[in-house]
Amino acid sequence: MAAYLKIKSQFFEHPSESHLVNLASGGFNYWMSFVTDPLTVLFFLFWEAFVLRTNPIGLVLSYGAGLLSWSLLEYTFHRWVYHKGRTPAHHGHTLHHESPQMLIAMPWFIVTVFLACVWYVFAYRLQLHFVLGFFAALTTGFVFYGVFHHIHHHFNFQNPRYRRLRAHHIIHHQYPNVNFGVTSRLWDHVFGTRYSKEVKKRERGNIASPLMTDK
Repeated sequence: MAAYLKIKSQFFEHPSESHLVNLASGGFNYWMSFVTDPLTVLFFLFWEAFVLRTNPIGLVLSYGAGLLSWSLLEYTFHRWVYHKGRTPAHHGHTLHHESPQMLIAMPWFIVTVFLACVWYVFAYRLQLHFVLGFFAALTTGFVFYGVFHHIHHHFNFQNPRYRRLRAHHIIHHQYPNVNFGVTSRLWDHVFGTRYSKEVKKRERGNIASPLMTDK
């Protein structure tokens, strides 16, 4: 609560921003997204396969393309939306950095309404194939992002591969301008934002205000 009040006094210029972050905080919203998002994935795949009768190979390919796209979208959104600008998403992520174990997530109904619009326009009205398969994969990636992010901050499994991934994210909380990947380290290697000793020296002076700068 103290962290929230501090961020509210520093950043929120409009009541609507504060209201959105209020909606994003708390156990109900947090856990509700773990129910609605997987159900949406199943609904999208059902509609694509049994209503639109999309070719199975095309459905698999569109789903695979969505998973690959999510990996890059996760990195892009984390780096340039959560860590830049003065948006409710940025403010909510600032709150997460202040209190990493706090239950805070994008308001579940925003994601649900957006995906409902995708279904209505592209599948129900236009009856386009492959769109729902692609968005089902994006939503699957979003679910796994939430799962991994929760595990990173509440558990410490001993699997060596997982420990490297968790360490990658924990370092991000110490040096917020590096290690933006949560489910994958790939794009930090591609874009040169992987933590290194040189980065540690450069970023040491930015820890006091961790979310207000970017590379």
